[in-house]
Amino acid sequence: MSSFKIFRTLAVMLGAALTTVAGTAHAGSCGIVSISGSAQPAVYDPFNPSGLVATTVTVVLKRVNTSGGGDTRIVNFFLRADPATGTLLNGSTLVPTGIVGNNVAGTGLNTNIFYDTTASNPMYTPSSAVPSGANRFLKINFNGNNVGSDTATTTFTVNLPANLNLSAVQNLSFDATYSCKIQGGADNNLEQTGFSPAAVTFPVVVLSALRTYYAGSALDFGEIGNVTQSPADYSGHKTNPANYVFVQSSGAYSVSLTSQNGFKMKKPSATTPADEIKYNLHFLGMDRNPADTSVIERNCVRATLSTVGNSLPIQATLQEGGSGKNPSPTYLDVLTVTVTPLVYSDPGTSPCGTYGL
Repeated sequence: MSSFKIFRTLAVMLGAALTTVAGTAHAGSCGIVSISGSAQPAVYDPFNPSGLVATTVTVVLKRVNTSGGGDTRIVNFFLRADPATGTLLNGSTLVPTGIVGNNVAGTGLNTNIFYDTTASNPMYTPSSAVPSGANRFLKINFNGNNVGSDTATTTFTVNLPANLNLSAVQNLSFDATYSCKIQGGADNNLEQTGFSPAAVTFPVVVLSALRTYYAGSALDFGEIGNVTQSPADYSGHKTNPANYVFVQSSGAYSVSLTSQNGFKMKKPSATTPADEIKYNLHFLGMDRNPADTSVIERNCVRATLSTVGNSLPIQATLQEGGSGKNPSPTYLDVLTVTVTPLVYSDPGTSPCGTYGL
């Protein structure tokens, strides 16, 4: 009796949802609030070795004016990642390249105003502070005192390095640390500092993408012609426990497994039970065999893009011996494993990386 080999087929599909995004954050009695990022979203594929390079996005910023009758005239601000991404965005660059608006001017253009988690704050206060290449922040001067002068359309060049371990999202938000100055009204010349979580939202879609492969050898029982039909004999014959399907993903993903022969190894042109050998397959915490040939499937939570990822072990166990079966150099079944990323908003349900043998 010859060895048994199960062949694998991996099917991978990529998907992404693109849409216009908007965000709101309040700075207090003066400051800025991002009211929209309405450009066509840029798309970041975590597995693209080029990352997201020199992508232009436009964000409309609106000043927050005091209730005392004055106007916000100066805002200095810089950006950091929000707590949801933390250190994962380190190495990114957010460079304001232009500002357009009625009675609006900008200083500090063409410098990266994104700060890694380990970087110290720039000298952004008082409001008279001046940005430079060594002191990176954006200064916006709102020179008008009417509603038509409240907005500044700011163009940014966004660069994200390759292989950031980001979760699949539909946009990326950044926290703003700022100083501001009011002119006019009861709070004339008042200076404030503040912090606005998720103050600036960029329309950057992080794809729900994945990388997957089969690790190990073919699921092989070896020579089983002398294995008897006694459960005490055949139940001890298992395939290598080191075989697994490996997955890295930015979002949740689904896995399904089907058997071509209903979890039976068959010789070519098999016609009788003597031409087939039953086995049990264990995968994703489930067992399938000729008594239950239903699809193994789970919706899995994010595997992450780390080198650890999710290892999904797979093992087969004989349910009958090869003794008495018709001789053949080949007894085979074909398993098809399909791994598919889910839409970014689906968190998945199963911790698939925790299922053992």
